[in-house]
Amino acid sequence: MGLGKNIAVMGLGTIIAQSINVLVQPVLTRIIPASELGIYSFIVSIASIIIPIASLKIDLLVVSEKDEEKAQYITDVCIIVNFALSLISLLVIALCNVILPNCVLFQYGAIIYFVPFLILTNGLRFLFIGYNNRYKEYKLISKLGVIREVARAGMQVIAGLVGAGACGLLVGYGAAPLMGYRLQLKRYFEKRKSRARITADKIKEVLLVDGRKQILFIVPSQFVNSFSSSLITISITALFTAEALGYYSIGTRVLEIPIIFISANVSKVCFQRICEDIREERPVSRTLFKVTLVLAACSAVAFGVIYWIAPPVCEVVFGEGYSTAGVYIQCLCLMYATRLVSSSFAGLFTAFNKQGIELLLNILLVVFSAAAFIVAVSFSLPIESFLSVVGTGYMVVYVILLISVFSCARAFDKTLA
Repeated sequence: MGLGKNIAVMGLGTIIAQSINVLVQPVLTRIIPASELGIYSFIVSIASIIIPIASLKIDLLVVSEKDEEKAQYITDVCIIVNFALSLISLLVIALCNVILPNCVLFQYGAIIYFVPFLILTNGLRFLFIGYNNRYKEYKLISKLGVIREVARAGMQVIAGLVGAGACGLLVGYGAAPLMGYRLQLKRYFEKRKSRARITADKIKEVLLVDGRKQILFIVPSQFVNSFSSSLITISITALFTAEALGYYSIGTRVLEIPIIFISANVSKVCFQRICEDIREERPVSRTLFKVTLVLAACSAVAFGVIYWIAPPVCEVVFGEGYSTAGVYIQCLCLMYATRLVSSSFAGLFTAFNKQGIELLLNILLVVFSAAAFIVAVSFSLPIESFLSVVGTGYMVVYVILLISVFSCARAFDKTLA
């Protein structure tokens, strides 16, 4: 199946799954207070710092590894690491509760203890999406995406109707990834029967040899990237109200719709295709250039429309008071338009063996986030100005990221001449 068809298959599943997510939001905003939505977003943002690195980014090697048996052992290690990091996160939270009970983590109380559960279930979800990607099982990935969104939407609506608030929303977010695991793991378990069980030496080999660069470069890079995103939520929690955080969370969900529909699928298929081209020693710049042109056009149209209609449409769709979310959307629109293009090439620094570049770029994101927080505190900025400052800084980093990916691609193509 060609690159375009693979993207189309992934895209169809994502359109259906995310349409469910989009349609349920106006229901949730009418049955759950904005402040509860803000608390829910805060907990999810804390978990999201760890979720992308729950497999220590070794899961990327599941797709790119040439040796079939080794790819299975890498998957074993990723599962073990997911459980270990979830347990460690629980212990860290408990320790912080004793040593620093007044820190921002505990601003909303014991609900923070949902974080390890979210890390485990969502970390495993992303791991096995990568596993399915290795075998180009895009129909399966799409099918499970739909099933999980239906499950999450159903659980969260029920939570709102019974007054479960943020806790109910988090149960839905954490439990939905469990749906469909048996189907998703069918190939994994079949292959597991025909090979020797993993040993301690094999675990050490995967972690210290095969995954060494992932752990040294990509894990810190992804952690810094996730932290920079969560730092915005943490900053809003510290500077403004839970209600403002709720409006911000709805705004970002609207802004993420084009990214979820477009770049999330493109990145998976593009990563697999580029890895394949590199293994077969084929040029990659042309593929990147074509995908970038299409994404840039889609981004300009999508976010241009969103910018002009956001405030009034948010008021109508989400309910009274949500025009505020529309204003927040306008503050971040240009940054998200740039992000849509650059994030579609996530993981390619691993394919080019240039993981250090990604780490440096993500450190820049944290620097801009911290600078925005300091400026907001120093000048008592309203939230709109704070978001505009953050958006401008992030946009600069995303442009640099895109330029860097193309530089790596051109350098690789030159080695083939």
